[in-house]
Amino acid sequence: MSKKSQREISEEPAKENGLHSKPKKDHASMKIVFKSLSIIVICVILGIWSEISRFYSFSQAHGLRYWSYKEFFPAVIAMLLIFFYRYSAEYLLRGWIDKILDNVKYKGEERASHIKRMTKWVCDIIFYTLTTLFGYWVLWGTKYLPAELGGSGKCSASLESYPFQEDTPYIREYYLLQIGNHMFAFFDNLLFKRGERNFYEMMLHHILALSLTMMSFQLNLVHVGSIVLIIHDPGDIFLCISRFYSDSKCKKMSVLICIFILNLFVWIYLRLYVFPSCVIFYFFKTYFSFTPEAFSVFRFTVGLIIAKQVLLISMHIYWVIIMGQRAFSTLVRKKKIRTT
Repeated sequence: MSKKSQREISEEPAKENGLHSKPKKDHASMKIVFKSLSIIVICVILGIWSEISRFYSFSQAHGLRYWSYKEFFPAVIAMLLIFFYRYSAEYLLRGWIDKILDNVKYKGEERASHIKRMTKWVCDIIFYTLTTLFGYWVLWGTKYLPAELGGSGKCSASLESYPFQEDTPYIREYYLLQIGNHMFAFFDNLLFKRGERNFYEMMLHHILALSLTMMSFQLNLVHVGSIVLIIHDPGDIFLCISRFYSDSKCKKMSVLICIFILNLFVWIYLRLYVFPSCVIFYFFKTYFSFTPEAFSVFRFTVGLIIAKQVLLISMHIYWVIIMGQRAFSTLVRKKKIRTT
């Protein structure tokens, strides 16, 4: 009986457990769900975007700070710089990635496409590490960086007295950088990744992320919005580290297990615990405590933000389940290769 290749062995546990790739029927149904939700979200956003003008009128009448569409120009510059950074890094890192990518698992055209993915992961690790550090530098010592994120403030302070909120130095620059990154992610997915399996899934995510950051910026919700951004960035760091290390040829099972566990912990703690308890809960509380005048201004815009946050956390739950399945599948596959 001929020996099986490591490639064949690595594929068997995935087939047996049904975890490595979703059944075609399930994938087709999820594709329809994500596509439909994307269309619905876009239509709703376009339908009530004009409501932001009501906030501008309210702000002028009460002497509040507000940022108009002209303020997005630096975000467009940031998007172009991020585009240059990522695609130049892809060119510069290609040779190094090729040397450390698993030679058994990836070959031919699949190897070339995976080199691109790994360079993206490296860029994401660097970028989100820097934005996390920048965010903490901006928010450190504020009353709304909660203890759940290592600060000395409390969750409720991010929406305290909204829409009457104090300025925080450099929060505008931090926010515009993040908007620029979400602009890049949206257009990169729309223009260059239409043929990928998870195109509509990622499109829904990018629509939610970009519209949430832009609307919260215009509605002067940057305090709580900055907390949301800090909650999400570390998860992307550890997710990319786990993917990168899993596909490198020089890896140890013990280290891989630790990275997988740490990644799941970060996602569950930040996105499934801190996000709903520290952000969504207080959004609901603030929404139902508006004065009649404020409620007439914010009932649609803030209500839409809450709805999009609920949809976003639903995607987080879905992704955590998928990550857990794939982590289990990978560990079973590695164990079988070692014992064969």
